[in-house]
Amino acid sequence: MTQKDTPAANTLAFLQRVSIFSGVATESLQRIAGITGEKSYPKKGIIFHEGDGGDTLYIIKTGRVKISKITEDGREKTLTIMKSGDFFGEMAIFDDLPRSATAEVIDDAATVYTVSKRDFERIILDHPPIALQIMRDLTRRIRQVNQQVEDLAFKDVHERVASTLCNLSKIEGRQIGSKVMINLKMTHQDLANMVGSSRETVTRALNRLQDEGIISIAHQQITINMPTALAMWH
Repeated sequence: MTQKDTPAANTLAFLQRVSIFSGVATESLQRIAGITGEKSYPKKGIIFHEGDGGDTLYIIKTGRVKISKITEDGREKTLTIMKSGDFFGEMAIFDDLPRSATAEVIDDAATVYTVSKRDFERIILDHPPIALQIMRDLTRRIRQVNQQVEDLAFKDVHERVASTLCNLSKIEGRQIGSKVMINLKMTHQDLANMVGSSRETVTRALNRLQDEGIISIAHQQITINMPTALAMWH
């Protein structure tokens, strides 16, 4: 094994591509890489539950992780889906309160890097620009949540389904000619959890979009055939 292929070197190479560490010198990143752990989880594996204590920051190396909340009546609301390079779990580190949501693996498996609360606090003190990058990312997430609240308050289910598909096409979309395939297998229930409605209502909205030729669904994968027409619903 060459020096470039060692686990530490691989971790360093990955951290150099993570947004919150942009601008951090290689020497400093090497120290950070030296204090990170690594864990793997299977599909549907729970990284943590809402209400758990939190003393770890997670950075996704491979796979995708769903962040969700469970309502009092047992319904699930998907807040966001995170992929390689994204981080989560920072809120419980900053405010010492229990986890505010559940983190669940949605791909066949996922591998994450972990940083303990004590180590992460020391990293931020040594490298203040990292705190600024985290603030920028948190601001983006707050805007995302604000958009979800606005959608729930002012849009009907058909509009919310279109809005969700438009957002997914930007994050998980793969251009195929004039069409966009969403690289995420979803059941109607999965989409309902994102939209904040019942499966039956979301199914009717999807059927309407399919009947109009705007989207097509095969093997739990959605293709947007007419992105401009879908955006008009957004």
